[in-house]
Amino acid sequence: MKKISNILVITPDYPIEGEPAFTFVKNLCDEFVRQGRKVTIVSPQSKISILRHHKVKRPFERFDNIDGKRVAIYQPNCISVPSRFYKLNNYLNRRSICHFLKRHQIDADVCYCHFWKSGYMVLPYVKQHRIPLFVATGEGGLQNLANALQGPEYRELNKYINGAISVSSNNRNISQEIGLLEGKDCLVAPNAIDSRLFHKKDRVALRQQYGFNQDDFIVAFVGAFNHRKGSQRLSSAIDKVGGVKSFFIGGQGESELLEPNSEGILFKGRLPHEAIPDYLNMADIYVLPTLNEGCCNAVVEALACGLPVVSSNRPFNFDVLNEGNSIMVDPLNVDEIADAIRELKENETKRRELAQGALKMAEELTIDHRAERILSFMEQHIK
Repeated sequence: MKKISNILVITPDYPIEGEPAFTFVKNLCDEFVRQGRKVTIVSPQSKISILRHHKVKRPFERFDNIDGKRVAIYQPNCISVPSRFYKLNNYLNRRSICHFLKRHQIDADVCYCHFWKSGYMVLPYVKQHRIPLFVATGEGGLQNLANALQGPEYRELNKYINGAISVSSNNRNISQEIGLLEGKDCLVAPNAIDSRLFHKKDRVALRQQYGFNQDDFIVAFVGAFNHRKGSQRLSSAIDKVGGVKSFFIGGQGESELLEPNSEGILFKGRLPHEAIPDYLNMADIYVLPTLNEGCCNAVVEALACGLPVVSSNRPFNFDVLNEGNSIMVDPLNVDEIADAIRELKENETKRRELAQGALKMAEELTIDHRAERILSFMEQHIK
């Protein structure tokens, strides 16, 4: 089995100060480095995306220092057009990224892509240089890609990849159904947390530090304020229960702003990623009535902080949520969401039992363990 030393990561976004998007990719890359691998990040950026999604423009080249090791991050500009011209957009993006890689002669033992589209973009380059290719299939809306993935280019991608890494069994199954994983091995590796950041803390001490009432029952939400994540459905459910305080951590989604407006909101808005664990630890439960996910990082982070979870009774949650750590509900049914919140508010014993189950599940979902599994899978599937 060949050992991987040098990993090229292609991703549609990468976090920078003031814009924490795709933190989960950075966490995995940092852990690859801690486990002795050299990692190079390439994340193309377009002016249209920056303007539309209010993103901070990234410098072309910057470096992270991870335990004394340097990680190069390249974010070259790419030409793009409105998303309705997706075929032209794909062509222009592929041309831009392959030109960049060729010009800078970036080589690697393997190329690891988030997600399928990134694999498509980099395919000509990795084929030319005979670099093994792995795709992380983590999107929650794979069905919407079905029509776009019928062309010969994507069949060529499926034929070339060495394997895939999926964040959930449901995501793997959908990928197989629409032909993305035909004849290819797929590792199911749910998203994971950095336990140095997300872990159980003293709730009493934190509430005292931040000035919140010790007797309040607080619900935490982390995600975009949009229909998919369910910010307004949760807001309505909280008002139905009554006497509930809340933290709504997040902001505008990609195309809409459904701002929560329930009574008793203690905090609403964005937070630095490193501040989120404090707010989770000050809450009593975590609620996310989301309609579609790959594997939700925010849910895993809530589990790591020992929070009982109320979330969707849909297959994308089944790898990390169960009756021992959560109450799963119809995410479109405000009454069901309210009933679950009310049950946990009134039943301290059940809250305590689900909190213990959350911490137990989180023990299996650490970023070091996930990185080890992914590296082992890739090494087993390269010649």
